[in-house]
Amino acid sequence: MYAIVDIETTGSAAAYGKITEIAILIHDGQRVVDEYQTLINPECGIPMGITSLTGISNEMVMNAPKFYEVAKDIHQLLEGNIFVAHNVNFDYSFIKKEFVELGGTLNLPKLCTVRLSRKIFPGLKSYSLGRLADHFQIENAARHRAMGDARATAELMDLLIQNDSGQIKEFLKKNSKESDLPPNLPKETFANLPELTGVYYFHDEHGKVLYVGKANNIKGRVRNHFSSTDVIYKQGLKDQIRDITFELCGDEMIAFLLESFEIKRLFPPFNKAQKYPSRKYGIYHYEDSRGYHRLSIGKVQKGHIPLKSFTSFDKARTFLIQFVKEHGLDPELCSLPASMMKYFGYSFAASDQEALKERFKNALASINEVKDTYCLFGEGRTIGERSVVLVEEGLYRGFGFFDEELTGNSLDDVKNLVKSYPDNPDVHRIINQYVDKREIMVF
Repeated sequence: MYAIVDIETTGSAAAYGKITEIAILIHDGQRVVDEYQTLINPECGIPMGITSLTGISNEMVMNAPKFYEVAKDIHQLLEGNIFVAHNVNFDYSFIKKEFVELGGTLNLPKLCTVRLSRKIFPGLKSYSLGRLADHFQIENAARHRAMGDARATAELMDLLIQNDSGQIKEFLKKNSKESDLPPNLPKETFANLPELTGVYYFHDEHGKVLYVGKANNIKGRVRNHFSSTDVIYKQGLKDQIRDITFELCGDEMIAFLLESFEIKRLFPPFNKAQKYPSRKYGIYHYEDSRGYHRLSIGKVQKGHIPLKSFTSFDKARTFLIQFVKEHGLDPELCSLPASMMKYFGYSFAASDQEALKERFKNALASINEVKDTYCLFGEGRTIGERSVVLVEEGLYRGFGFFDEELTGNSLDDVKNLVKSYPDNPDVHRIINQYVDKREIMVF
């Protein structure tokens, strides 16, 4: 038996949306034998855009039952049946979330009529429910309402069953996972993903990158994105995915570095959690008209390179306070009032100007001291290949690959292997995790 389901909601993702209407049609493989429909009070406001699309307003659901009040009826209709919907993961994720919040669960076999239609009726321009209804002359007088769309899906299911040549059985195999895939992603694209370390990209219908991720097992990681109904990347992402590409990296450190670079380069809309704050404030050194050396905090501007940069003014000031205390500097020459420094337990003891200048010079040297130059080696993308990351005088220069042992051990030998990538605080956080785990060559 098939439970053909359609819901209307307050939003596009189960993580933050609620159900406002549900319709369930029980189909025995030949006809609909039972049906159920109700509005549901979502216990939250319905956005105006949703109301204009569905016609369901806050006033309509005010006296409707809450989900927990109809949960038993819904569970009895669904239990033991195959859950069918047009873009099944959308409807399934909302309903499962409601049951989980009530302390229950939902674990049913699923069929997606979008993916089934692509298999059984290949070559159509669109597989949206509206376009399929138009193509097959399925009447739907209540589009974007649960029962109207559920009836249209049931008629589409009749056509799919009539034209089925084994596809439905294939979809329902436990190891198929076909229904877990995004509705518009070809199964072959997923099947061709490698189980190797690298970076992967989700693309929309125009080729735009929606999301960038890294994994030690690309195929396994991508499968996890799609198999869980508690998707942190939102259902909206799955609906938009049309293609997946990848770049093999061989080594986890290289994958981290490439992922970080690509997120900054492409700024994918679903990578919000990984967009690191930029360094907007810097500490600057200058000499005033009387020959005094001074430090100040200012916004980072193109063409003006700070001694050190920070993500916020407060972090820059905290560093400067400690810097002044550590090196015994005159706070007034470092844009820090002496009265404020007393609050931090520091009183400046005046000394002759030459001694002060020497102290200031040594303090600056501690910031500008030459950092280490080294490279880290790791696994490559193929047997016999290795990867290398270069840090020169404390600056990240990039990474590369080589097929054989280095013919030399000079810095120039390594530079010839490395593709240049920009230096930033994030890559140093990544590299620092691997310094003690990778073979290192110090120059």
